[in-house]
Amino acid sequence: MERIFHIKEKDLKNLREKARKVKELEKKLEVILQQIEEMKDKYLRVLAEFDNYRKRTEKEKKELLQYGIENYVQSLLPFDEIFEKIVKQFDGNENISVNSVIEGLKLLRKEFSNLLASLGIKKIESVGKKFDPVLHEAKGYVETDEYPEGYVVEEERSGYMLNEKVIRPSWVKVAKKKISSDEDKKTGSGKD
Repeated sequence: MERIFHIKEKDLKNLREKARKVKELEKKLEVILQQIEEMKDKYLRVLAEFDNYRKRTEKEKKELLQYGIENYVQSLLPFDEIFEKIVKQFDGNENISVNSVIEGLKLLRKEFSNLLASLGIKKIESVGKKFDPVLHEAKGYVETDEYPEGYVVEEERSGYMLNEKVIRPSWVKVAKKKISSDEDKKTGSGKD
């Protein structure tokens, strides 16, 4: 037995309207799901691109570091060659002249100075210059008439700059006005 339902036209109209809205919502849902899939695909691509970028930059960083070390090592090779020449000259040679040792040391110093200069490292010139607390560290005072008061008279340890930045200040002794024997008598600090 089949049942027959009687529906009012008004209810039928409402059902058709709701069915139409459901179809519209299903289409919108389908569009949204498609957009989600596209966004997911884009997200996965961006993620993969970022991962490739990260790997590439890591590799480039390692290569740069390796290249930097390689350049540094190449700049040190002349020192090894000079040491080797000096050792060969001295090895088994009992008639070593002091001049040959001095020449070898001068050559080493020249090569080392060139290396420092190539790295942007410059020695701070101190003696005869006005004391500057940025460049110098005072390690004492020297009474003298040869230099004006406040000028560097002696350098105990060299200072260095890297591209205009002080990386190690010079240890210096600074000129102090020499107290004359007349002034000693006035102050009572003369030697008797």
